[in-house]
Amino acid sequence: MAGRVTEHRVRLNRKPRKRLEMLVRRRSPQHWMVQRARIVLLSAEGLEVHEIGAQLSVDRQVVRRWVKRYISAGFDGLRDQKRSGRPPVIERHVWQKLATVVVQSPEKFGWSLSRWSVRALHELLARRFGWHVSRSSISRFLRSMALKPHRVRYWLNPSDPDFDAKAAKICRLYVSPPAGTTVLCVDEKPGVQALKRSRAGRPLRRGKAARLEFEYERKGTRNIFAAFNVQNGHVLLWVTPDRTTPMVLSFLDQIARFYRTGRVVIITDNISTRTGDAATDWLSRHPRIRFVFTPKHGSWLNQVEIWFGILTRSALRHRSFISVAALATAIYRFGKYWNDVTRRPFDWTYTGRVLHA
Repeated sequence: MAGRVTEHRVRLNRKPRKRLEMLVRRRSPQHWMVQRARIVLLSAEGLEVHEIGAQLSVDRQVVRRWVKRYISAGFDGLRDQKRSGRPPVIERHVWQKLATVVVQSPEKFGWSLSRWSVRALHELLARRFGWHVSRSSISRFLRSMALKPHRVRYWLNPSDPDFDAKAAKICRLYVSPPAGTTVLCVDEKPGVQALKRSRAGRPLRRGKAARLEFEYERKGTRNIFAAFNVQNGHVLLWVTPDRTTPMVLSFLDQIARFYRTGRVVIITDNISTRTGDAATDWLSRHPRIRFVFTPKHGSWLNQVEIWFGILTRSALRHRSFISVAALATAIYRFGKYWNDVTRRPFDWTYTGRVLHA
């Protein structure tokens, strides 16, 4: 009967009512959760089942179901219960095989590929095992397992047996340099090209990025020597035609003249221009200066490499130089700008712990 009084009626205290009202007012929840919350609120106001159904345009059985669920389980009763779902069409052993295949080289299975793709995995499963798995299913499986066969990262295995000890020694110099000692990171950046664009670039406009002419002329290269002061960020620069031993020794003379007093520790690569007889003789004439060599394949431990990256991004990339002299001028100008305006030491956080692939 339309006027039948229901035996199930919701009674709400202040907190449950406020929670339901907030759910109804929010924009983000699903429609079905808002509908169920409204059913409960109208029941708490004293409306009968048929009145709630008429007001919300839902069947009476639907109203009874959610009123009963709320009375028995509270707010959590309004949520959908977990369902088993459709049974999997693809059996478990197929995915197990796919997981073992994707981490191996395609050449092992007779495929002339450098790495797997979804299409290649689809073809392999069909031809070799007779399993017809859609590419979309394979893609979903790879995402669920966080497997990315299309991505590769380069890794260089350290070949120096004392790599960790040498790295830790350099890091100690960065984190806690000896009192009264200047710690410098010295290196060179060879082969910096002076590229002259064949046409002038176009400046940026609203909604459009600046445009750079693709074609260019090569006007020569230059080498950059730099000495980065770990304590205060000061950089000593010298632009040269090459990086031969005489040039290296001349730059070391500049460092000795600039830092006239106190001990100086120079962190540098162990290449021939630093370890040869000429460099050894130079060090013997300057006893207050000593070298600390980075381990093989450990040039990233040298902080001046970070500064070279800043130089490239800030002053060299996307520029046009009519000559190597113009290139050298731009480098020196940025060096002065760095020392006068933006100079800062780097916040070194690596402590020299053992690295693993």
